[in-house]
Amino acid sequence: QALAELDNIAKKARNDGETRNGLFATTVVHVDQGQWAKALADVDKQYKLGEKTKDVPAMAGDLTLKGNILLEMGKADEAKAAFDRALKTIQDSDLSAEIKANNVRASHFNLARVALAKKNVADAKMHAEEFRKAAEASNNPNQVKLSHELAGLIAMAEKDNDKAIAELAQANQQNP
Repeated sequence: QALAELDNIAKKARNDGETRNGLFATTVVHVDQGQWAKALADVDKQYKLGEKTKDVPAMAGDLTLKGNILLEMGKADEAKAAFDRALKTIQDSDLSAEIKANNVRASHFNLARVALAKKNVADAKMHAEEFRKAAEASNNPNQVKLSHELAGLIAMAEKDNDKAIAELAQANQQNP
């Protein structure tokens, strides 16, 4: 029923933003249902919307979303390729230096998660530390919480449950 309603919304969309919102919601439903191929196709449609209007931040966001989905699918190498492409999209743009620096910072978060998926704790720690330092320097409370999430995930991988609990308690409590 949700997909049918989202299809109706998409048909009535007045602009790319509304179309993009409908596609994103459809992506969420497909991910929730475990329909990975459909979710990835939804993201590709979103990307094409951004490409059409040269909306670089939206395109990079779509590539990051694709990387997140691929990571959930257990396709770490493909996820890394999507994350790398998102980084390059921003770095090659004419966006501000601040946006580019934030993008580099976020790429360390994504690469730490890829490393964890590949059971490469050493690389995960390296990227997590780079992300933590940059997040603290930026004074971005959301990114500081994400750095605690990474530290908690790394501690879980190392079977250090007490540290994992302590770190995850400092992460975003709305993130399961």
